[in-house]
Amino acid sequence: MFQVSMQAQLAQRQSLVFTPQLQQAIKLLLLNNVDLTSYVEKAAEENPFLEVKLPEVSRGIPMVPMSSGSAVDQSGYDPISMLVDRAGETFGAQVFAQVEDLLSDHDDRAIGYALASHLEPTGWLLVALEDVAANLCADVAQVDQVLRKLQRAEPAGLFARNLRECLRLQLRDAGKDRAKMHVLIDHLNLVQQGALPELRRKLDCNKEQLAGYLRQLRRLNPKPGLELGDGHAVPLQEPDLCAFKDAEGEWSVELNNSTLPVIKVDEEMGRKVRKLIGKDADCEFVRGSLGTARWLTRAILQRNETSIKVAAEIVRYQKPFLDEGMQKMRPLKLKMIADAVGLHESTISRVTSSLTMQTPQGCFPLKAFFSAAIESDGSDEGASAWAIRNKIRNMVGAEPQNRPFSDDKITSELNSQGFQIARRTVAKYRKLDRIPSSSQRRRSYEMSAPSIQC
Repeated sequence: MFQVSMQAQLAQRQSLVFTPQLQQAIKLLLLNNVDLTSYVEKAAEENPFLEVKLPEVSRGIPMVPMSSGSAVDQSGYDPISMLVDRAGETFGAQVFAQVEDLLSDHDDRAIGYALASHLEPTGWLLVALEDVAANLCADVAQVDQVLRKLQRAEPAGLFARNLRECLRLQLRDAGKDRAKMHVLIDHLNLVQQGALPELRRKLDCNKEQLAGYLRQLRRLNPKPGLELGDGHAVPLQEPDLCAFKDAEGEWSVELNNSTLPVIKVDEEMGRKVRKLIGKDADCEFVRGSLGTARWLTRAILQRNETSIKVAAEIVRYQKPFLDEGMQKMRPLKLKMIADAVGLHESTISRVTSSLTMQTPQGCFPLKAFFSAAIESDGSDEGASAWAIRNKIRNMVGAEPQNRPFSDDKITSELNSQGFQIARRTVAKYRKLDRIPSSSQRRRSYEMSAPSIQC
C-alpha cells in the first residue's frame, strides 16, 4: 500500500519580481528630457524632501498674468524691454518687433507676445487660443481679436493655424479672383489628386482660367515663417543628447543639461523633521519620503548614464554617417548595441524610443539610426535601409518631369548599383517617405507647367 507522508524541504530559485520601483525605473527609460522634467516636478509636489531645479526655457517667453483691474500685472514688468531683442535679425526678433508695430495697446501687446512665443519656425500657430487665454487669465474673444491683428504681419501667412488659413491670408490682394481662390483652397485634396475636370466644375471656369488659378496657388508659401531669420527651421524641441567632436577629433556624446532638471534630497530637513516629530506614523512617512527621494535621484542618474552609454555606442558605430552623411548610414540592429554595452535588447528599445540627438547632419531620434540591412555587392554587411531611402529620394528629386521614374525603373537602377532590392521594397520605402506614385507625380508636374492641358 502507498504511504502518505509530509516533509519540509528547502530550495533556492531565482525569480524577477516586478516591484513598483522597477516599474518606475523602466518608465524613466521611456521619457525624454522634457517628459522627465514634468515627471520630476510632479514627484516634488508630493515629496517635501525632494528639491528640483527646473531647466530654463530656451524657446518661448514667460506668460504675463492678468489681473482684474488691468489686463497686465503692474509690478514693474516691462514686456517690451524684456522680450524684444533688437540686437540680431533672428526669427524671434523680427516677429516680436512686428508685434510691437501692430499692437499699440499695452494689454494687447502682452497677449501678442504670448502668441508670438508659441509661433513655430514655419510661421504657424499651433497652440489653442483657449490655452493662451487660460494662462493669461484673459478672455478668449480678446485673444482672438489680437490674433486677427497679428495676422496682418509680414510675410503674409504668419500666425495661421492651419494650411488653409495660411494660404487665405496671402490672398488679401487677389482682387476679383479672391472668391475663386478660396474655393480652390477649400478643395486642395482635388488639387493633390490632379482632378482637373472636377476642379473646373467646382470653380465654374474654363481650362485657361483654371490654369491661372493654379499658377496663383503655386506662388503662395505654405511656410512663410522660413522667410524670416536665416531661412532655416529650428528644432521644435531641443535635443536630449548632443554628438560632437572633441579637441582630439574623437566623437563624444553629452546629455543636453539645459533640458534636464537638477534634483537633490534635502537631508538636513529630514533630520530636523525627525527630531521634531514623535509619532510612529509620522516617522514612517518621513522615512518613506526620504527613501523615495533617494531612490529617484539614483534612478535618474542611472537613466542618464544608460542613455549616454547607448548613444555613445550608436555614435561609434555610425561614425561614417556623422562624417559624410546619410549615404554612409550603416545597417544596425538593437541586438548589436545590446551586446556591445551589456544590456538587454528591451532596454535598448526603451532608451531609443523617445530620445533625440543633435549631430552635424541634423537632429535625429535615436531609433532613426537603426535600420535593416539590404544586400549590397560593395559591402559585406550590406547597405542601410535609411541609405537606400535617401537614394530613392534623390533619384525622384532628379527625375525628368516629362517621364517620372516608375518603381520598376528605380529598382533596376538600384540593382545596377549593386543593391539587391525588390520592387515591393522600393514601393514601401516610397510610401514611407510620402512620395506619390509616378502617375501622380506626372500630374503634379503637368499642373506646374506654364500651360495645363485639362
